[in-house]
Amino acid sequence: MNRFLRESLHPEDARDPEIRALVEQHFARSHHGNDEMLAGLQDNIEQTAAARIKGVDLAPLSPLIGYLQTGQLNAVSMRVPGRSGDYLVLFEDEMLLFASKLSKAVAWAIPAGPSDANGMMTFEWGMPPVTERIEARPEVAEQFADIVITYAVTGGVGQAAHHMVPPGYLNLASMMRDSLEYFVLGHEYSHILLGHLDIAESRKGVLPAGEAEVLAYSWRQELDADWFGMVLSINALIDHEDQDIPFGFIGISLFFDALDVMDRAVALLQTGDENARQLGSHPPSDLRKRYLRDFLPQMAGGDPELSEDVRTALELADVQSEIIRLLWERTRPILLDLRRHGVSVAPTWRTIPKEAGDETVPGP
Repeated sequence: MNRFLRESLHPEDARDPEIRALVEQHFARSHHGNDEMLAGLQDNIEQTAAARIKGVDLAPLSPLIGYLQTGQLNAVSMRVPGRSGDYLVLFEDEMLLFASKLSKAVAWAIPAGPSDANGMMTFEWGMPPVTERIEARPEVAEQFADIVITYAVTGGVGQAAHHMVPPGYLNLASMMRDSLEYFVLGHEYSHILLGHLDIAESRKGVLPAGEAEVLAYSWRQELDADWFGMVLSINALIDHEDQDIPFGFIGISLFFDALDVMDRAVALLQTGDENARQLGSHPPSDLRKRYLRDFLPQMAGGDPELSEDVRTALELADVQSEIIRLLWERTRPILLDLRRHGVSVAPTWRTIPKEAGDETVPGP
């Protein structure tokens, strides 16, 4: 894995042993906790697949998980160069920290309600109270803008301010973050399980690692991995994290909204048009989110209680998406002003012209 980290450096820096040592020490420190966390997610997803999906055993396919400055807000699955039957899942190296900070910003936009009968904190999930809070508390939008702009301009979020959320909000933010991370890993597992790595076209030169080949999945393959990844991630959250369908789906919705926001932020700084370019090749985020919304009711299987959970999930995801929309509207003019003053995006971002195509995709 160190080879991949070194190859993401500028060539002159890569030849300097002191810089290489510092970078490797940084990754060792910053990712140690994430390594343990992702190992737990990986184990839970494999156990859930074995328990809930007849004839499925993910353990023999278990990929190695690592990090790379991919310039895309996602994880990528790939074959291990030179080793048959082995797989890698590489997370964008700042993605997990970004997900953590963004989840806190979104959670903070939801007003706290009265305590329930057990003395637990509740939240007012509704458009009017959320809109009122964002308008009344400008620091909510400032926190969101700081995270998005720092990531777009520097390629990382470590330089963003350390924002403290009010008491009682950390658990809400953590559930959003966990759900998002389970889905991203479940999506990559689904590519492996569905055999996409064996049939997709491969391309070199996309990642900052010499001989690494990235797979160019079709829209159909991406959508199939989305719905299978949603099933894996939500059930893993139910089985191992004591969560439910609503919070399992909120994190999925947040991932697509976050991807859309970063597409827009980077494109706006690069071109002045937020719809001109996107990070990496993927179907439109809105299409992917709509596709999963249409499929989600099937997870209830006719069970009235689960059907109610699905309705709640869709309602809460609507509120979460509205939060992102309101916060993005307040971030856009800041980015445009930065562009007018000559600020550009980090050179590590890898963008392509915005993909367009037939958005009518048949169900799974």
